[in-house]
Amino acid sequence: MANNPPPFAILLVILLFLYLTPDPPAPGESHRHQHAVDHERGALEALNNSTYGEIHPGEEGDRRPLNLTGFKPEHGFRWELLEPAQDKARDQARYALGDNADSLIEGSSDQYPLLYHNVTGFVEGEWRRTGVYNGPHVNLSAITPHGTYTSEDWKRNVTAASGDVRIHLREKEHGEAWNTSVRRISARATIGQETSFGNWWEMVLYGIHFVDVGEIILTTTSEKFDGIFGLPHLALSNHTFNLGREVLNRTLNETIEKQKKGILEDNTPWSSTMEGEDLFSVPHCEYVIYLQQHPVPVELPGSAAAAENAMALRNFEEELRFPYRPFLPRTPDMKMSMVAFSPDCGFTIESKGPPDVAPQEGQHLKGPKSEAYAFVARRHVLIFTGIISAQLVLLLRQMKEASTPSTRSRISFYTIAILALGDGFALLGFALFGMQIESTTMLLLATAYVAFLSVIFFGMGFLKEIWTVQSTERSREERQQTASSSRATNTPETTQPATRSQTPSAPPTAPVLSAAGAETLPLPVTARQAINSGATPIIIPSDQDIDAEIAENQNNDNGNGNNQGSPRRGFGSVYLRFYLLLFGLVFLSLHATTWPASIQSVYSSIVTFAYMSFWAPQIYRNIMRNCRKALRWDFVIGQSVLRLLPFAYLYAYKGNILLIEPDLRFLAVLCGWVWLQVLALLSQEHLGPRFFVRDSWVPPAYDYHPVLRADEEGASLPSGAKVLAGEEAGMATTTKAGESRDKSKKIFDCAICMQDLEVPVIAAASDADGASASGLSGGLLARRAYMVTPCRHIFHSVCLEGWMRYRLQCPICREVLPPL
Repeated sequence: MANNPPPFAILLVILLFLYLTPDPPAPGESHRHQHAVDHERGALEALNNSTYGEIHPGEEGDRRPLNLTGFKPEHGFRWELLEPAQDKARDQARYALGDNADSLIEGSSDQYPLLYHNVTGFVEGEWRRTGVYNGPHVNLSAITPHGTYTSEDWKRNVTAASGDVRIHLREKEHGEAWNTSVRRISARATIGQETSFGNWWEMVLYGIHFVDVGEIILTTTSEKFDGIFGLPHLALSNHTFNLGREVLNRTLNETIEKQKKGILEDNTPWSSTMEGEDLFSVPHCEYVIYLQQHPVPVELPGSAAAAENAMALRNFEEELRFPYRPFLPRTPDMKMSMVAFSPDCGFTIESKGPPDVAPQEGQHLKGPKSEAYAFVARRHVLIFTGIISAQLVLLLRQMKEASTPSTRSRISFYTIAILALGDGFALLGFALFGMQIESTTMLLLATAYVAFLSVIFFGMGFLKEIWTVQSTERSREERQQTASSSRATNTPETTQPATRSQTPSAPPTAPVLSAAGAETLPLPVTARQAINSGATPIIIPSDQDIDAEIAENQNNDNGNGNNQGSPRRGFGSVYLRFYLLLFGLVFLSLHATTWPASIQSVYSSIVTFAYMSFWAPQIYRNIMRNCRKALRWDFVIGQSVLRLLPFAYLYAYKGNILLIEPDLRFLAVLCGWVWLQVLALLSQEHLGPRFFVRDSWVPPAYDYHPVLRADEEGASLPSGAKVLAGEEAGMATTTKAGESRDKSKKIFDCAICMQDLEVPVIAAASDADGASASGLSGGLLARRAYMVTPCRHIFHSVCLEGWMRYRLQCPICREVLPPL
């Protein structure tokens, strides 16, 4: 009979078919696409037929309304804010460029300042609100007569007096060949306001960059505002209006032709809405932003004249883009002043800085160029690569240490799984960023490869070995639960109706001892009963680990019969759940970047705190199994420090590559929580795994460090006492065998190291010194020096722990020992 393909392969083929099959056009999609193209062509024609100054407020007869959405008088936009914003932008240009600013804006000067020609990068700073805020008063019924909005709450509506702003600028590497003085530019702006909720808004803006002046004009575009088509009318002079209309007439035509030919299927290529924000149609405030670049604050070496300075700066920018030296000189940050206003919501904001604000309160907007940012990012990524490599080395040493079933049974599966989950998150994060950031692609992918080795080859391999060893423990617990439930259901005894007598229950079956204790499953009724022949049985003990033999026998049984219960085969479901959780967290975190700031902060704090609780499962397992020394201390300390270093970089260093604001309070909470877990592990090793919990909270477990009492029968003392070698025959009448001269201690012989073992004991009740001896011998630290087996043999703790790393058997009588 031919083998049928597994269901997973069939599902994979179906998913690939659905993914690779092109989506059919939705009903009415082609009509909407054609309508969008027609609207864009009409808006571009209106721009070409217009003149500078048509949207300035005035009498109705003095101006002709611009035939663009949002620019018509009946739409209710507050264009009276345009002229004050332009005046403020001119004032900032005069402050930054000096007296030559007006001539540069009008295009009548040939003395150009020392400015960056390519401003790809980001700037950030603080803003303050100016003027009177009246709120949005827009005639939405005239703009969108079909009523497409589902809510009346406006997004991006700045109501606070101040806040933070960050603008990511992106323009082409090279200017337009036909006109090098004007370039297209796009930006991603994040505007936050200082409120109790800490709201912030993100948007995409498109605009033009006047290179010679350092002036940048950006605007949003939506279904109620044709911002990109009316952008030249927002310029500061007729000269910049003509330059802007010329470059937009060419670039907008290219985009419309791509839409018409089907190369670009986006109906809103200049939309200001971020991904994930278009689930519900909600009105949002439109923005017009003026940015004025300040001159580079340093004189470049080897230049005497202004023209030579400009040429040296251009050569310096080319070297930043295509470096040929191993170490670049320090790149000055970009500095820009900002004026922004909302024509529909009616507010105006400005960047904090001189001359209106003291330099101590703000320095406008500052930030690095993308090349300088990438150079710093590469060094920081290299440091993170070293951190992941150090984590991998510690993991390999721990895997080598836990090379036996008894040592692997002590390690918590979930602790290693959380660590592997963090490495997997780093793997996907660096891989995604590596595919988007071209300047650091190779380095990010190399770091992702190191994380790939850590999580795929070694992390998951270690998890598989731990899962296989602990499968016997899980199956034993399942059998015990089944037995307890069956005993609970069979507790009522049957009564004969005639004699009213109870049927005697079957005699209890002797428990079966294993490496973890006693199993209570009775033999089946049809099983053959052992016949006592009177012969003395000869038991040949195994020289291997009992847990390993039990697991091997179960695997062999499953291989001969039903292979579905094999531990290694069952690990496939763990693989599936692990990767589903990993990919789910990554996609949820990516989607969380579009959430409001307050919700995003709560989400990131919860995920971070849960990840930094990786020692909690190991503490719990130590308590439940009453075991110690599951992990190497260099692994515990090293992983704690290495896992905290990235968060210390993000929450303590202001210049981090993710641009996260420092939060020293949350970092202190993380550090305290991690080292509290480490302190718990340390106390469990020296004071006992259960010293801080009640006995009623945990299941019973064998105590290898009992309190020894010197009672008359000697029932609680281990066997193997000896006489001191130096004792004389006359002293034997006063000192019993196995006693030291100090009656509060006894001497035994450790069968592993063949050395004397002196242990404290509590004297008998009739002993006069019993009270003073009990205070010393009952100490926890004193009892940690010896270990007593259930078969009443005593050893040094170090000796027996080393023995139990390989065999869970008593070194003397080969009796099965409970796991440590």
